Amino acid sequence: MNAPRSPGELMRAFSALAMQGFGGVLPVAQRELVERRQWLTREQFVETLSVGQVLPGPNIVNMSLIIGDHFFGLRGAFAALAGLLALPLLLVLTLAALYAQFAAEPMVAGALRGMAAVAAGLII
Repeated sequence: MNAPRSPGELMRAFSALAMQGFGGVLPVAQRELVERRQWLTREQFVETLSVGQVLPGPNIVNMSLIIGDHFFGLRGAFAALAGLLALPLLLVLTLAALYAQFAAEPMVAGALRGMAAVAAGLII
């Protein structure tokens, strides 16, 4: 079993996880942390997931804190959490700023109406 060399490496790994999944990165996390990087064994991953499911909040957020703490203590927990949340937060804020700037444009309004219709169709 390997270990991350620094909290920065841990942060980069969780950043990559966050940008690969939308609405569910657990399968990606398992592949990345167990199979590719070999930071955890399959058993350790399942145990961490089990604890993460019992705690309040999203499983992957809980797991990032547990895994970061396991390798580097509080510093690692914050690094893993920051890696998991920073890029998606920046992406959402950028999209919100772009929407605020271009919401009145007819093409943008039409595109969003079309997306709303598709979403409604998918829900039905």
